Amino acid sequence: MNISIAPTTVQDSSSSRRGDVAADSTLAQAAIGRIIDLIRSGELAPGGIVNEVDLAKRFDMSRGPIREAVRNLEGRKLIMREAYQKARIVELGVEQVQELFQLRECLEGMACRLATTQMTDSELAELVESCEKRGDQGRLATTFTNDFNFSFHIQIVKKCGNKKIEDILTSEVYELVRLYRWTKKATPGRSGRARTEHWQIAKAMQSRDEELAESLMRSHIQRSMQIVDLPNLG
Repeated sequence: MNISIAPTTVQDSSSSRRGDVAADSTLAQAAIGRIIDLIRSGELAPGGIVNEVDLAKRFDMSRGPIREAVRNLEGRKLIMREAYQKARIVELGVEQVQELFQLRECLEGMACRLATTQMTDSELAELVESCEKRGDQGRLATTFTNDFNFSFHIQIVKKCGNKKIEDILTSEVYELVRLYRWTKKATPGRSGRARTEHWQIAKAMQSRDEELAESLMRSHIQRSMQIVDLPNLG
C-alpha cells in the first residue's frame, strides 16, 4: 500500500511555523520598547529584578517574546544576569560612567568629523535651524526631560557613514547614559549651555570645518560630565 503525504500539508505547517516565529519577533520588539519605557520611568529601577512572569502578565504576552526581549536588553547592557542569579536592571558605578563618557567623546568626536563632510548642505542647514529653534523656545528645564539633546547627537551619528560607530552609540552607549541620567537631578543652567554648544557644533559643520567640529563635540561631551555629578555616585 502506497501512502502519500500531501505536499500542501507540509507546506502549510512550515508556513504556520514561520508565521509564529515572525509574530513572536514582533511581540519581542514591542516588549523591548515597553521594558525600556519602564526603565525610563523608574518603575524598573537600577538594580531591580526583572520578573519575566510579571512582565508577561503586564504586557499580555507569552513568556517567549519576553525572554527574547530580556536577552536583547542583556546584549545592550541594560539588563545583567550573573550565573544562577535573577536578571536585574544594570547599575552604573563611577568607573563605568567615566568609561562611557570617554568612549562617547572619542566616537562622537570622530562621528562629527565624518558627518561634516558626509552631510548635504540642506541637511546641515536643517541641523542649524533646529538648534536655533530650540534656543528660541528656551523651555527645557533639564537636559534629560526631553529627547531633543539626544536627537541632535543621533542625527549626526546616523550621517557619519560609519556603521560601527553608529551601532555602538545608538544601541548601547546612549541607552546607558540615559539610564544613568534618569536617576539624577539636572545641573542648573546646563540645558541652556548645551543648546548653545549644539548650535556652535552645527555652525562649524555647516562651514565644513571638520577639525573645529570634532573639537567642539569633544569639549561638549567633556562638559556634559558635569551632569553626571560623579562625586555623588554610589
